[in-house]
Amino acid sequence: MKKKTALIFGINGQDGAYLAKRLIKNKYYVYGVSRRKNYINLIKLDILKKIRLLNLPDFNNIKIKKLLKKNFNEIYFLAGQSSVRKSFTKRLLTYESQISPLRYILDFIVNQKRKKSKFLYAGSSEIFGNFNLKKKVNEKSLKKPVSPYGMAKLIGYEIIKSYRSIYKIPVCTAILFNHESSLRNKDFVFKKIIDNIKKIKEDRKLKLKVGDINIKRDWGWGPEYMIGCHKILNSKKLDDYIIATGKTVSLKEIIKFSFKKFNMNWKHYTLVEKKSFRKFEIRENYSSTKKLKKNIKWFPKYKYRDVINNLLSGKI
Repeated sequence: MKKKTALIFGINGQDGAYLAKRLIKNKYYVYGVSRRKNYINLIKLDILKKIRLLNLPDFNNIKIKKLLKKNFNEIYFLAGQSSVRKSFTKRLLTYESQISPLRYILDFIVNQKRKKSKFLYAGSSEIFGNFNLKKKVNEKSLKKPVSPYGMAKLIGYEIIKSYRSIYKIPVCTAILFNHESSLRNKDFVFKKIIDNIKKIKEDRKLKLKVGDINIKRDWGWGPEYMIGCHKILNSKKLDDYIIATGKTVSLKEIIKFSFKKFNMNWKHYTLVEKKSFRKFEIRENYSSTKKLKKNIKWFPKYKYRDVINNLLSGKI
């Protein structure tokens, strides 16, 4: 059987690297696109030499079209400015990096003469905003983002949905809730908590400085979510799906459980800084994975405690 080919935009990031590992394991030829020549995550996963890499500092029409002419079986878009906090000061970059490449990719798929490439866009739970407080959101829930990042993801989601409906092409969005892994950089909350607790263990004068600890999220394990993306794109019911654990927990509980793993009382070493509170923070989110379970016959199994244990053990 001829090997499938896959193209991953944003292969350097947490998601891109784990997806590449998944596809390589499944005997794909994997091509990766990145804006920067920083391949540390691919090196950590020991897959750098197994990928055909292309550096594109800017996603322009000519370069993307030239690459797409290879007619990949599967294309995944996991790229773009991905920080909610930075999206407020880098609005244009956020919109351009998330949305602009989509029109090149989707138009190419529409115009393909032979079998169409299947395409998955990495969406975000940020599209739901604060409107659905206390309610489990599903794919049909009202979407009212409260950040430029959330808005960019919502626009991308709607573009995908429209192209699928109008042109009958095999494209979809995976609406990803928060997910962590050992490949996350230090700016993301789980990595920040674990790294700081390890330092506090050595020097009890240090403090973990955090913002609002009462926010609540559905946190999952990154590698699992990329398994989900692959399963969605290869399913018979190609559609938009939420990928989440279905379990929501507060940041306070995350901190408490993490300190407990080191036999320390979190209250003694945690400093809540009002200046770190975000004005447009999503207070809490809850997910429904009924559609994913019903149609894909799969759902993430790692809950927040598993994620913390994985990070502490250095699980890759």
